[in-house]
Amino acid sequence: MIDVLPPETERLAFRRFDAADVERMHSYQSREDYAQYAWRGPRTREDCERAVAENSGLRPWGRDGDHVRFAVCEHGSRDLVGEIVMTLVDAAATQVEIGWVVHPDHTGKGYASEAARAAIEFAFAELGAHRVRASLDALNVSSAKVCERLGMRLEATLRESHHQLGAWRDELVYAILADEL
Repeated sequence: MIDVLPPETERLAFRRFDAADVERMHSYQSREDYAQYAWRGPRTREDCERAVAENSGLRPWGRDGDHVRFAVCEHGSRDLVGEIVMTLVDAAATQVEIGWVVHPDHTGKGYASEAARAAIEFAFAELGAHRVRASLDALNVSSAKVCERLGMRLEATLRESHHQLGAWRDELVYAILADEL
């Protein structure tokens, strides 16, 4: 079980989700412009209620597919500005996939890079990761820039790897090793 949180950053803190986060999560997870890069359609309020409930307590960690989602807030506030998701994609090879989202009200402030950097450091230091990767829709230019700011290298472009919003789309795979941080 994961019973620790990523460390606070200069401006941000991580916490577990609680019921008060449902409305705020739904305010961005339900948006078409968000969902176009999220490998699925917009989430309903009920989807957000399930996600919050599932991620409000301790999460198992040790088997392929185990994942944890952390709420991201500004220091001194419980207001949800985004989230970080980490998935153990290969337990034997200790490979972790990371994903992030920042509420549109808070984009352009560097929060995605700041939160993702702390979460990647956490994955190496606390979760024993050997490699952290990010898989993103090739049209998600903002997330590609975050990966590059973090020093992640582009390892692959998977041509027409997924069907999203009525079209075949490419996927970019970025990764970083602990000694590259």
